Amino acid sequence: MSFLDKLFGSSKYLNRGEKADKSAENSAVIPEDTENAESAPVFVETEPNLPDFPVPFGYKCSWLCVKANSPEEVIEKLGLKNPQVSNWDKGIEMAYNGYDFVSPVLDGYVLVVGWGTDVLTLAPELLSDSAKKFPELQYFATQRVVDYHVWVKFVNGEMVRGYGWCGCDGELLMNSGELTEEEKRLGLTNLLPSAEANFDDFDLPDEEQVIEIAAAWGIDPSFRENNFPKSTGFICK
Repeated sequence: MSFLDKLFGSSKYLNRGEKADKSAENSAVIPEDTENAESAPVFVETEPNLPDFPVPFGYKCSWLCVKANSPEEVIEKLGLKNPQVSNWDKGIEMAYNGYDFVSPVLDGYVLVVGWGTDVLTLAPELLSDSAKKFPELQYFATQRVVDYHVWVKFVNGEMVRGYGWCGCDGELLMNSGELTEEEKRLGLTNLLPSAEANFDDFDLPDEEQVIEIAAAWGIDPSFRENNFPKSTGFICK
């Protein structure tokens, strides 16, 4: 387990540093994957399965936003295991505790919250291979403790934009593709361009910008303008 993975995986903070005070007794029970486990979602009539409105997330988190027709399609294509029906409240809580929460379809996109903690540094091929399975795939990650901020966008399997920064190491992880129109509108025109550039002459990204870019590219994880109905998704491992 990597340093970043420990930080993301152990995080109890759901939004803007607010601590989640939910006990383990209320955690969803996720069965271990076995050779005979069925791949179809398991419907269990418990309170965490009651539909609710989308719950904000994004800070100290990583996630995918993919164009897809259903969460079941995403679960199958990403090879996620043991899907269990869950509402947003329980799903986001579990996403901050080592699981993946796959959302219902939101304006043509499906979110996979908790996916790929530090995939950019440990397994970039996993990210690019996953992108080939969808017409569009976006990946975001932010962790204020180590000043780690990433946003990546693929269209038809090709990366059109990618930026990543890890402040604790003073390392520019990625700067690929042209600035998108959304980044320009957000004023992100003076980001550090290369590892050789003088840090004092350029801007460094922060967690707020990751949230803003996610909102501009597809789905706002803060749900500031929440027009989505009550729904359920799936917790996977």
